[in-house]
Amino acid sequence: MIKLVQNELIKIWKRKSIYFLFLVSIIAITVHNNLNPDQNEFPDFINSTKFEESNISKMEKELETMDRNTDEYIIQKITLDFEKLYTSFKEDSWQRFALKEEQLDCIFSENNIGMPDYRSDIYVYLKTINDYELKFNKDITYEDYNFAKEKYKKYVEALNSNDWKEFVKLKIQNLEERKKIETLTEKEIDGINIELEIYEIRLRNNINFNYNIQNNYLEEYRIIYYYLLNINDDFHGTSEAWINNNINNYEGRKALCKYAIENNWEQDISNETNNIIIDNKIDARISFIRTFRHFDLIIVVISIYLSTTTVTEEINKRTIKTLLTKPHKRSSIIISKIIACVATIIISMIFVVIAQFVIGGIIFGFDSYNLGYIGYDCNNHQVIVISLFKYIILVGLTKLPMYIMIIAFCIFIGIINNHTSMSMILTLIIFIISSTAIREWSKVESLSIITRFFITNNWDFSIYLFGQVSDISGITLYSSILIYIIYFAVLLYLSIHSLNRKDIVNV
Repeated sequence: MIKLVQNELIKIWKRKSIYFLFLVSIIAITVHNNLNPDQNEFPDFINSTKFEESNISKMEKELETMDRNTDEYIIQKITLDFEKLYTSFKEDSWQRFALKEEQLDCIFSENNIGMPDYRSDIYVYLKTINDYELKFNKDITYEDYNFAKEKYKKYVEALNSNDWKEFVKLKIQNLEERKKIETLTEKEIDGINIELEIYEIRLRNNINFNYNIQNNYLEEYRIIYYYLLNINDDFHGTSEAWINNNINNYEGRKALCKYAIENNWEQDISNETNNIIIDNKIDARISFIRTFRHFDLIIVVISIYLSTTTVTEEINKRTIKTLLTKPHKRSSIIISKIIACVATIIISMIFVVIAQFVIGGIIFGFDSYNLGYIGYDCNNHQVIVISLFKYIILVGLTKLPMYIMIIAFCIFIGIINNHTSMSMILTLIIFIISSTAIREWSKVESLSIITRFFITNNWDFSIYLFGQVSDISGITLYSSILIYIIYFAVLLYLSIHSLNRKDIVNV
């Protein structure tokens, strides 16, 4: 067996095509890192809320032409008052940042984006004041009017005194008062508690309002909270497994944000999931962590090419006859080809990892490699920190079964079908469809009853790292192992059986 494997490896590494595939891999990795598709830009809706001093005179003129008894007039008046307050402070000041938070909450609330307006105190007070003074809302009492004026005055004093902590304390005080309203639902109370925690984290960790990475983490922490609060409503009808998987992912992201805040990280600690920071700057570390996520297809293509050609070329060139004249069982020949292909794929994986490490370091700088992999252990519900290479090895080992299954499948296809190109294209199409359409179908509970048994939904064991779960109902680590073993055993048997029945002499 060892001699057979050695001979297969020699045949593989004598091919010029394998070196061509490695060259293509380097080009693909270089292009991908330069294009940097994971890079996030600052969202346009945030930039669009930036006020300009020149708008004030324009809005005042427009206000003069409006009917005082319309909704349009009161909205314009409130916006104008708010903009005057906003533009009274210097650009990039904490005051403008804090006021923009209020403005964004109003935009989110008005457009039903799912974020409540719990931070929009100044807007609310301005509305009450203007409603009363313009006699627009007759339900507002004189006491309501005085209360709003007093609260608004305190906020303006905190802003003018340059005391951001006092501003935050006013926010906390208002939220505590808001909690006492008897008509609040349980979800509304949860939302207020979220806001209270955010402001307390800001005070505890001395995070002033600013356009920096700590505020990014804090805002992402808040957004994730609301996502988790509404996830069952937002994804009604989706399979429970898919929802649970998303809950795990976002609980992890939330924990990472808090970890970054508490450790005062001034670096994006995003890992294999979507970027945590809104206006993030991809670095070499993030790209390296995502090596297999980005370049899975490279390894798959190499696997398909090697395993398909290792059989079809020998059959088509009739060199397999020479091999069969020697005292080797056909089962041993199949197994040796699988082992040789697996060994080559492991080398290919190492090559891709090293190429990404070097190319990513050259393009983005090697400094970010000083920070290890920071992830979330779903079993222990805590943040874990391990070295980058240990993480890559874990991912590589848990993805290797997928490549082995592809190799076994391609060898079987190669035996029953002598057309090399057709065999490779067929396998690649199956892989792409299973990675896209079938994955999407599997999110539907009724369809997952069938798709949970597909090998393509069970062969990637990296999804179970650190206690994560499958997003397809009925699939667990143990069921995936069992299904994998059954599929592999069947493919191996069919390959050996097909080669035993194949008439090599008359091929």
